[in-house]
Amino acid sequence: MTSSIRITVAIISGFLLCLPTAAQRPAGSGGSPSSGTRPSTPSTPTLPQPGTGFPNTQTERQILYISGSVVLQDGTPPPEPVAIEKVCGGSSHKEGYTDSKGHYQIQLGQNFELQDVSESGGSGGFGTGSRSGMGAPGGGLGGVNPRDLIGCELRAMLPGFQSSNVMIRVEGSFGEIRMDTITLQRLGGGSGTTISLTTMQAPSNARKAYERAQKDISKENLKDAEKELDKAVQEFPKFAAAWALLGMIHQSSKQLDQAGKDYEQAIASDPQYAKPYFGLAVIAANQQNWKDTVRLSEQVNRLAPLAYPEAYFFSGVASFNLGNMDDAERNLRRFLSLDTEHRRPMAVLYLGDILARKQDFAGAVEQARAYLTMAPNAPNSPSIREKLKQLEQLNSTQKQ
Repeated sequence: MTSSIRITVAIISGFLLCLPTAAQRPAGSGGSPSSGTRPSTPSTPTLPQPGTGFPNTQTERQILYISGSVVLQDGTPPPEPVAIEKVCGGSSHKEGYTDSKGHYQIQLGQNFELQDVSESGGSGGFGTGSRSGMGAPGGGLGGVNPRDLIGCELRAMLPGFQSSNVMIRVEGSFGEIRMDTITLQRLGGGSGTTISLTTMQAPSNARKAYERAQKDISKENLKDAEKELDKAVQEFPKFAAAWALLGMIHQSSKQLDQAGKDYEQAIASDPQYAKPYFGLAVIAANQQNWKDTVRLSEQVNRLAPLAYPEAYFFSGVASFNLGNMDDAERNLRRFLSLDTEHRRPMAVLYLGDILARKQDFAGAVEQARAYLTMAPNAPNSPSIREKLKQLEQLNSTQKQ
């Protein structure tokens, strides 16, 4: 065995030690989030000290509502509630949902954020949620500081659709900010849908229960949300979106067997609905059932190839663990082309390992550098820097 090959084997072994055995980042705490009390607005704010010339930002917090509408490209409302997300300086936070007519009225900074199954950046499910304090000093105070909204925008979040962004303008709002209409444009490709057609077929009582469940989730009342969803599927057993949301709630509380049954019910109700397939793929990845992960992720990508980018990540990691390096590389590259917010930096480490195995040291160096740019302070960054030096040496030797 030549010295170059021995060093290559050592590099690959070192890279593998830096990779997790599962595809996800460390999981959050288990169980359903407990209900918390909503922060209250101070009754007697402290006035700024005379002569400072600057108001006290901790006492300028206000109760502010945003209201507006979301429509599809043809001007009709989405057939099911859509998440409204606030984007400030590159960070985003889900604020609430529309109703069945596409309208919303939401108090800013009060939403409990329960990730959608398409946002599985945490534990492979959709996390345990968090409450936003808008990032301002005095996070225990109610309301928001209008200064924190300067330059912020709203957008709608619906897998398979691209949203327009509308600017939040606080001036002259008097407690309620009326937003411009947000438009959703469907992304092309795929034989399936990201909005179940059964939602439009559901009777009024079932749809109202579904909407109440969405509101309960935004208020951190997951038990009440589950009860409303149970009502919805009892009223209309083929309510695929309600079954999928039940799956998400059970998945967040680590009831994976029940979540799997919920997703299967959603698929039985609407086989072209992509969301429950992705939910099952996430569960399979968490359980390191790599063959099912590949099968389910590929089904998601056939139905809605641009709606769930992380399906490519899970398929890539599963293929890697199955030893199918060409498939792994193809899927990871596809994921990285869609992951514009770098939600999964670990993807470049997997890709770097694949390229090192293929003796493509220049490519492996590029991926290691990319990872350190995305996650310079990650716990494994010192070991990655050491491996980068060795890869650079191998690349230099290969060029000679």
